[in-house]
Amino acid sequence: MMLRRRHLPLLATPFIANAAHAQTVTLRAAHTNAVGEVQDEGLKVMDRRLRELTSGRLGLQIFPNGQLGNELPMIEGVALGTIDLAVPSHAAFANFIKEFQLFDMPYLVRDYAHLEKIATTAPLMEELGVASRARNFRFLSLYSSGIRHLMTRTAVPDMAALRGKKIRTQQNPVHVAAFNAFGANATPLAYGELYGALQTGVVDGAEAAYTNFVGQKFYEVAPNFTLVGWLALTAPVVMSERRYQALAPDLRAAVDRAAMESAVFERNLVVEGEATLHAQAERAGAKISTPDKAPFQQAAQPLYARFLSTDADRRRLAAVQALT
Repeated sequence: MMLRRRHLPLLATPFIANAAHAQTVTLRAAHTNAVGEVQDEGLKVMDRRLRELTSGRLGLQIFPNGQLGNELPMIEGVALGTIDLAVPSHAAFANFIKEFQLFDMPYLVRDYAHLEKIATTAPLMEELGVASRARNFRFLSLYSSGIRHLMTRTAVPDMAALRGKKIRTQQNPVHVAAFNAFGANATPLAYGELYGALQTGVVDGAEAAYTNFVGQKFYEVAPNFTLVGWLALTAPVVMSERRYQALAPDLRAAVDRAAMESAVFERNLVVEGEATLHAQAERAGAKISTPDKAPFQQAAQPLYARFLSTDADRRRLAAVQALT
């Protein structure tokens, strides 16, 4: 009996090691898109790739539609570690990592091809990653939320028609300044409150992409969609740096790869789906128009000097503008 007892711990050791190796990890991932919208679909691809790359040891539990909070509380949750991974807009994330404010400059991104080059420019992405890690965020990849236009309760045939209208913007100083420069009364408001605010007339309109306009059925309460193309909104995929570092090295490598692959898929999905979303909006009764963009572009120019004030800001701006 004594002999057998002495050998029991040695016999148990391989079992314990195998159990630890087989342990699965599930990351809580949050976003504010509706189920089936582009960010939700991107995270589904990331989840699938994680499970493939790790033989099921790592995956995501996805919480869509602001279930874990609107964007600012969601980002705070990642910083605090109560949420493992999130996909906020860059506009919200810039409140925490100022370097992302570059992407808030109106008419900076020329088109989706330009955006793809920005998202795959390694030095710029790494610089943003370094800035993020300093604040306990791991910047993994860049999703797209589409090129932003204007949805309103009444028609906006030109920039002059915006004068005095209450236009919902994200809770971001550049967005507020931009719509004030366009002549509107910029009204920051949490995304989860927007449908009701449009329905009741608390705001007259909001900036949005086709994905939001159709996915959330905003055309029901703001049937006029004006193609001003004032901003290409991006959405960084961010993770708690502490949570990232707590993963085994092979799991961290899987996170890096799955995040990048899902971002390529998601950005392509935005581009490929836009014509379909345009047709869906028209079938739903939306009135879609294209005004002269030149007055908007001219009104936005002073914001560059106002918000990109450091040498580093101007260097990153020049790098983005030089991409062809």
